[in-house]
Amino acid sequence: MAAVALVACKPANPDDEGDGPDDEKEYVQPIKIDGNFDDWGKLDASKVATAKCNPDAAKNALKIVKVYADEVYVFVYFEWDKEQTNPVPDVDHVPFHCYINGDGDANTGGYGDEFSDACSELLLEGFIYPDGLAVGSYEPGCHKWIGETHGTSWQWEELGEVAGLCTGAGVPGKYEFSIARELYPLGKLADNFSIGFDIQLDWESVGVLPNAAVTDDNPGGLAPSLQVTTVK
Repeated sequence: MAAVALVACKPANPDDEGDGPDDEKEYVQPIKIDGNFDDWGKLDASKVATAKCNPDAAKNALKIVKVYADEVYVFVYFEWDKEQTNPVPDVDHVPFHCYINGDGDANTGGYGDEFSDACSELLLEGFIYPDGLAVGSYEPGCHKWIGETHGTSWQWEELGEVAGLCTGAGVPGKYEFSIARELYPLGKLADNFSIGFDIQLDWESVGVLPNAAVTDDNPGGLAPSLQVTTVK
């Protein structure tokens, strides 16, 4: 993972007073990506975007996802049903996808297959079990949406991996990872953006968040992507 820090800028003259409220201070990462999730409970809950699985959703393996964004990282925590995603010898990996509306504009992007607002521009595709049966770090490849605006189907152009973009840790059923904002491959990540997730087994989605109840008017149980506001 690339180390990212914001360090205080001191005045040229050490005798100058530079302790005003606008002075930069060293960045302290609020979430340590270590598979110990206690620090999530220390965050201001009103600043954490949260999506919980609807009990009447069609694909319910993802149970909850939380997203906290500051000026340096986007942090993600999620829980999933191990019984629906348990890797077996004839199934390679457990794919996990992030669909990001990084410019915050609902009139760009696409992928209406799993999210009703269909405005994702960037796909992160990685694996929770990268080495088979052991939970590992999240090191996704990046893909750019190339389909029609608000389009559907798998119309993603591979951009490759970005070293240091993400790092993850967890245990079966619970996981956390971070996204380094300065390495976001499509330019600046907006202060207000949205994001959606799915978890798959053998390349078929078994969990999607956010989601909604399956109804006659919404047979896929689709919901809009999760809105996130950056904490400054």
